[in-house]
Amino acid sequence: MPNQRTPSRWPYRGQKPVRSRRVVKVNDAPRGVHRRETASAPAITPGQPRLMLALLLIAGIAAGAYWLAQSPYVTVHEVRVVGASQLSAAQVRQTADIDGAMAFRVDLETAEERLRALPQVRSAEIEKHGWTGATITIEERLPWGSWQINGVNVPIDIDGYVLDGATAPDGAPVIVEVEPQRAIKAGDRLDMGAVQLASRLVDESERTLGRRVVALAYRQNAGLTAVLSSVEIEGPHVWVTFGDSRDYDYKVAALYVLLEEAREADIKLTAVDLRFGSRLSFN
Repeated sequence: MPNQRTPSRWPYRGQKPVRSRRVVKVNDAPRGVHRRETASAPAITPGQPRLMLALLLIAGIAAGAYWLAQSPYVTVHEVRVVGASQLSAAQVRQTADIDGAMAFRVDLETAEERLRALPQVRSAEIEKHGWTGATITIEERLPWGSWQINGVNVPIDIDGYVLDGATAPDGAPVIVEVEPQRAIKAGDRLDMGAVQLASRLVDESERTLGRRVVALAYRQNAGLTAVLSSVEIEGPHVWVTFGDSRDYDYKVAALYVLLEEAREADIKLTAVDLRFGSRLSFN
């Protein structure tokens, strides 16, 4: 057949197969055939899974600790207040600041100090019950009597604290400060020893001395003076300067002996000074 062609090297004029290799035709490149570079997968070292596991474990522990810290099972939230009348239970709990604290980390001593710092509180004690409960017991400052200064009576408690918003009971003792050189205000603390000495004399003088306290006077340079009633209807009162509460029992015993000797000798005592131990002075 005249029109029939002889088959070429590649039959049926099919396309040549794609080469898996290519020739780099760069003048500066080395001659020859180069294999196509393929990206290699990142290698995982043996320590990486362990590190991930450790991080997951730490995160789990942290989350559990946070949940435990907020859990009502280990925090103080059942707080009861006893003894409050001037202060509300909410004020006491807010000052103590133990609600929501971790049961094994709550600082009771510091909470008690905060409560005792309140002007109305004389003493405070916190007792813990189990993990979640606590009882706050407070003793509030109550008026014992009055301290008169510059003609004004201000209420005080047994420790000499000047109270605010309180009134001394009717018939309560009054300590008159003679020739005062100061002014006082609520929250000030006066001579606690003088106040407690006055309280003891008021309670015990009639039993121990046979005379009652009719007046109390205070001088900053001399301390407390108690005015004792006379055993006679028309007899003079006796002004007895105790100074402070030191050697109280000795002073009372010495005064009793002196009063008895004066009565037997028919001497009218008007003033006695007990501040100098065995060196009694009187007239």
